[in-house]
Amino acid sequence: MKSKRSAVALAIRKQILSGQWRAGSRLPERMLCEFTGAGRQSVREALQILLRDGYVTNEPNRGFRVASLDAAEAADIYQVRSVLEGLAAQNFINLASEAERAALEAALGTLENAINREDIEAQLQAVELFYDVLLSACYNKILKSTLENLHGKISRLRAVSILGPGRMRQAIKEMRRIGDAIKDSNEQEAFQACVDHMRNTSAVAMRIIGTLNHTD
Repeated sequence: MKSKRSAVALAIRKQILSGQWRAGSRLPERMLCEFTGAGRQSVREALQILLRDGYVTNEPNRGFRVASLDAAEAADIYQVRSVLEGLAAQNFINLASEAERAALEAALGTLENAINREDIEAQLQAVELFYDVLLSACYNKILKSTLENLHGKISRLRAVSILGPGRMRQAIKEMRRIGDAIKDSNEQEAFQACVDHMRNTSAVAMRIIGTLNHTD
């Protein structure tokens, strides 16, 4: 069962992703309480979740606002992710246990089911699970912590890229390619599959960010 704060955060996030609340829009507590039917404490806790995940900002004397997406920064993040996740996949091949390999495969199955149900929230959770398994079993603390430090921005960009029409149907094929390369213990293919996946994801996200940033 979701906690109250998680449910409130989810409701606010859906409004942001649907474009109902544009980048830079103020998010006063009173409005959020009325929208969600939650108390101030639950709203404040939900805003902290959204702040962590990069959906909102909190500036002195300005309060909480919907975070803007910077295309140049996003492109840089995708470039760094492509290399780091490629390295993680190579390490996974050499260091992961059979149980960890099975968990990675199970995460892909969960993602396919979520795509078939057209459940966006479940898709986001399944993709996050896939990368959690991949990074946990790459056994490189620096690599893992570097990506974890970008968690909030990656979470927001992931949610944006999912909005691309048909993107997740293509994404699961790309992620299956990563999974197949890992099963075959093909380090070069696994690295390239990660790079290609991030390149394609970046292209979709850049188009959507461009649209969002040019919408009044």
